[in-house]
Order: sequence, then C-alpha cells, then structure tokens
Amino acid sequence: MSGDAELSGIVIAGGRSRRFGADKRRLRLWGEHGPHLLGHAVMLLQPLCVETVVVLNDAETWPDLPARIVPDEHPGSGALGGLISGLQAMRAPAALVIAADMPLIVPELLLALARWPFVGDVLAPTPPGQPDQPQPLLAVYRQSALPVLRHTFAAGERRLQAALMALAWVDPGPELWQRYDPTARSLINLNTPADLVLAQQWLRQFPI
Repeated sequence: MSGDAELSGIVIAGGRSRRFGADKRRLRLWGEHGPHLLGHAVMLLQPLCVETVVVLNDAETWPDLPARIVPDEHPGSGALGGLISGLQAMRAPAALVIAADMPLIVPELLLALARWPFVGDVLAPTPPGQPDQPQPLLAVYRQSALPVLRHTFAAGERRLQAALMALAWVDPGPELWQRYDPTARSLINLNTPADLVLAQQWLRQFPI
C-alpha cells in the first residue's frame, strides 16, 4: 500500500527563514504573475491528494491560499513538530508530505511516490549514493507513523531525520530517481541566498 489509497497532502511551511533572511514562502521564482513558493507547493499536491493541509502559524496572512491551514502545535521546535501537527490533522489514511521550500520537485516523481506500493510506516526516498539518508519531507506517511513520532518528540528528539529512523521506513530505491528525476533536483531546498541562486539556475534549464 500506498497504491491507490487516498492521500492527504501536507505542506510543512512553518519555518522562520532565519538563514535565508526573508520570508522565502513568498518568493515568486516563476515571475511576478507566477505562484509564490508556498502556492506552488500546494499546486503540486492538489492533483494527487483528496485534501491539502498547510502547517503554519500565520494563517491570517494567507487568506487566499487554496488549502486547509492548521497551526504548528509546537512552534519553534523545527520540522518534526510541524510534521506531527500535519499528520494529526490529515483526514486520509496516509499523507504525501513535502516542504514549502523545495521549488524543483518533479511532478512525475511525486505521482510515483503517491502510487508506490510499500509495507511500513513511511516511504522515504534516499538521495542517490546516500542510502542511509532518508528524506523526511519528500515522503508518504501512514497513520501508524504518528504515535511513534509523538513518542520520539516527547522523549526530546527534535531532529526530523533521526525521528524518521524510529519508524519502519522503506526506500523506493534508485529506480525512482533513474526514471523520474535523474539529477535529483527535487531535493534542492532554499535555506540560504546561495540556494536561491542555484534554484534559479536550475529553473532556467527546467522551467516548471
């Protein structure tokens, strides 16, 4: 399973953009008439999911976002707290989860993840050549992951990837990248201004 099971879509969007220096969620990488970064993430999930949930704590500043906004119940605790808040809010048996600051996700790769059959708590691809580094914010989570993540969080863990290792996780393997994203550009996220320059270079080659 996931197979043809219904999925919620979850966008983790509660970061403070400290290293970036501005609210990166509002960047318009596709021009002034294109979507902002958060809107683009929502658009990626909508065709694949029965609902789209966005986790953030400034809902009043996003009145036109076409998604269900839920608060991060653990603000300041990093992406793990945001993930727990999103999974608690999902209405489907599983969720396709991405971060708001990943502008180069290949839609075909997301579709493949949504349809990939697996047995376990989470389907989390690893970067090419790094089989021990599952990507927790480009993944499919089942409801069974939630109690484990809550327990891990309550025990004081705040590192999302470390928390993921407490789950029964499955790696779809190199076939996923070879077929849908040979350059693994889907993994690029915007943490610093230098990351923005890199993403803009990629978008000139692969406009989305």
